[in-house]
Amino acid sequence: MGRSRKSVSAPFFMEYNMIDFHIHPDYSQDAEDSARDIVLAAIERKLEAICFTTHIDLNPNRACLDAFLGKNGRLIRFSNDRINEYVNEIEGLTEKYRGEIEILMGFEISYGGHFEEKISEFLHRWKPQFALGAIHCLENMAITANSEATGYFRSKTAEQVAEQFCNALLELVDYGEFKTIAHIDGIKKYARAVYGEKIDRELERKMPEVFNKMAEKQIGIEINTSALRKGHPDLYPSKNILEMAREAGVKVNSVGSDAHRTGDVGASIERAYRLIEEVGIEVGEPLAGYLR
Repeated sequence: MGRSRKSVSAPFFMEYNMIDFHIHPDYSQDAEDSARDIVLAAIERKLEAICFTTHIDLNPNRACLDAFLGKNGRLIRFSNDRINEYVNEIEGLTEKYRGEIEILMGFEISYGGHFEEKISEFLHRWKPQFALGAIHCLENMAITANSEATGYFRSKTAEQVAEQFCNALLELVDYGEFKTIAHIDGIKKYARAVYGEKIDRELERKMPEVFNKMAEKQIGIEINTSALRKGHPDLYPSKNILEMAREAGVKVNSVGSDAHRTGDVGASIERAYRLIEEVGIEVGEPLAGYLR
């Protein structure tokens, strides 16, 4: 598993070891399978490394909905004891399967400007090996959950939604605690059903400003393959938006399936690598560390 530590331009995907750095075990309340079962699936699919990114949402305005962790089919109120259980389990699996696969402990953390202090305290306490910052909510509504997103989008124009989303991304970038932002155009997950391709065009108008600030702050993005499982023809981000990131000097720091069950672990990661090659965008850490 020797790895070189460098950034490259226009990489060829066969030069990468296969990794998946966006995986949700059943600690995430919308995920199905145990961390151990996910590890076994990743080994079977010959992945070199995975990172568990359990959902963490510290928004006090959504505590009645999101302040839970799952386990064995039950939802349990978020607490330090539950996080400690998660950390200990991932550390145990890391040791048990050392030599077969590299396992990292991480989180996908929902961002909102009104609870930045809570996020900082969480990151300082638990010190994840990798963390994704994500915009999952606008006006305290879950734009990445079908149960809430459709009604929210129907109350706004595509222009309004794109502006709100990109403004939230700018806040996340300014916050500066995350080196990698998840599914940078993930709002299209359900917005396309309401607005069609108009939402893509509106995002493309706003994204250069986001990417310029990301480049200034040396913050990168992930390529997330889960859009394919939602019936979309492209990834998060789309090729057009990834090209904008390249032009601004933003790097791809990670690739991930956003798996919530074993069947999706490692899904379409090769396609993510091919997109990196096609666009000719640079890669940063941790992805650059998995060059052969």
